[in-house]
Amino acid sequence: MSPDHAAEHAAQPPVRHPAEPAADEPPFTATGERVTVRPPNPADIEAYTAAVTLSERRLADFAMPDPHNLPVVIDNQSPTYRTFMVHALETEGSHGLVGRINVANVVGGSFRSASVGYDSYDPYAGRSLFVEGLRLTLDLVFADPPQGMGLHRVEANIQPANHRSAGLVRSLGFVQEGFSRDFLHLPGLDGRRDWRDHERFAMLSSDWPAVPYRPHGHRRIACVVTGLGGAGYGYGGTSLGAAVAAELGVPLFSSTAVESPAALFELLRCSPVGGVVEGRLSGPELRMGLARAGYEPSGVPVLDHAVDVPRRDVVRHALAVRAAYA
Repeated sequence: MSPDHAAEHAAQPPVRHPAEPAADEPPFTATGERVTVRPPNPADIEAYTAAVTLSERRLADFAMPDPHNLPVVIDNQSPTYRTFMVHALETEGSHGLVGRINVANVVGGSFRSASVGYDSYDPYAGRSLFVEGLRLTLDLVFADPPQGMGLHRVEANIQPANHRSAGLVRSLGFVQEGFSRDFLHLPGLDGRRDWRDHERFAMLSSDWPAVPYRPHGHRRIACVVTGLGGAGYGYGGTSLGAAVAAELGVPLFSSTAVESPAALFELLRCSPVGGVVEGRLSGPELRMGLARAGYEPSGVPVLDHAVDVPRRDVVRHALAVRAAYA
């Protein structure tokens, strides 16, 4: 089951308390204002076939919908793979199935984490019913057993082109944590199956319920390369500052482009991800500049300028810089 099927997103109120599953309800079951969430059963097969068939063309952009696989899904239910069916309280058309949510790859112990994937179905897509169902499912995922799954973390992996699905999880407060190359073998907008890159979004039980569209809060990292200002990719070869900045994925602020030390550190201050400052800097300029940029000067790694540094050493320096902010 692909974890990045197209789904609608909707704005939500900024404050919400998690719904505790009712003690007299069956496990993994919750009811909201417009939908109810529960595990699948054979009585869902007819509605599921109609729902997937009706939505198949839309879902096929990023997934491989199968209108007839619900019996297999039911048979595969286990502590490591849970499915939640989202049903409309007021049904329309040929079925009342709003969507399906899978919580897969569940690992307990010290990890207590899983991945989440989903489909939303026509004619309910785009009307905020599915987002209510996913919210109720997360309540159950984070709730203590036996009513819930007792997990600490869930992760949604979404193709970059699937902006609707990314908007859905961001509307619930998921935070984008990273990027995974060739993560799943799936269809894409080009109409063919291939290994697809995915962006990684996550939610923690300690953050739930979260503020919609929560800022990511990227860690700002910085280092300083002192000595001769590097020439980037000029006649002097590739500077250590340029190479480390490329490895870290942060900007390079070099005295070869900006002569004023104060301006270099102002650029660092304004960067949301930090950066590498490279240039001739005196001790006072370095300490004052880092402090003004929002860093504790004693905690920022300082490297000596060099050019055409072996790749192994560039990676070693970059890893040491990241470790300084761990």
